[in-house]
Amino acid sequence: MGLILFLLALLVLTTVSITLVFYLCWYYDRRSFPEQSVLPGEQPLRLLAVLLGVAKEAAALTLLVASYPLRLIHDTAPARSRHHGEPPVILVHGYGGNSANFLFMQWRLKWRGWSNVYSVSYTPPHINARKLSQQVVDHVERILAATGAEKAHLICHSMGGPLTRYALKNLGLAGKVDRVITLGSPHYGSRVAGLFPPLGAAAQLRYQSPFIRELASEETCPGGARYFSVFSNMDNFVLPVSTAVLQGAEENIHVPYLGHCALLYSTRVMDQVERCLLAPIKDS
Repeated sequence: MGLILFLLALLVLTTVSITLVFYLCWYYDRRSFPEQSVLPGEQPLRLLAVLLGVAKEAAALTLLVASYPLRLIHDTAPARSRHHGEPPVILVHGYGGNSANFLFMQWRLKWRGWSNVYSVSYTPPHINARKLSQQVVDHVERILAATGAEKAHLICHSMGGPLTRYALKNLGLAGKVDRVITLGSPHYGSRVAGLFPPLGAAAQLRYQSPFIRELASEETCPGGARYFSVFSNMDNFVLPVSTAVLQGAEENIHVPYLGHCALLYSTRVMDQVERCLLAPIKDS
């Protein structure tokens, strides 16, 4: 019992420290680049709401790390269809994560009546982003075959968004995806990526990197899918926060005072995700 309490205390201390470090980066970015870091029409931040947001993010990161090993169980579950032909909802995690990151959202979607919900993993995160995008394609095609559906809906956290956009643009996924809903995705890169070793996907996700500029050129929302971007002014991993605003998306949705990991557990985000999944086609 003593060892378990020690490990738990160490986990909490580590995740709280990481959260505070990245919020220092967030604060510096807002002060140094206000034209990029303050969203249009954003109201002045309220101190109490900011402090509560930091606490929620620390708790979310702790839960995320603690649930990480559950991938060993989660990924062994067979991909089966509860309702054959119904478009599956596929959850694509971010940098350094795995399918267990979406356990809570997956459970809530199923509880709300979405039968074919799958969370996938791609590894390892340090390899080329183009290779990771191919893994996303492979997962989508496998799940479409298992469900008998023609198209899927993709919900993508963080790096999962750019990987999916690249797959739709260059890897033959076009026409197989109905909706793409991104949560805190650095569509134009993130300065935080510069803190990671300059290898593979981390280097490619840096702010305005060549990979990011390639994605931003021509059609930013490729593949004939409908795009929705959910983001927060307190995302401590996506800097500047305006990089999560996707030009050309059907809707950009600001959910304030949520950190990067907290987006995965927020009821407000869950409500927006389901609204986007159910959104009718707009009249042209």
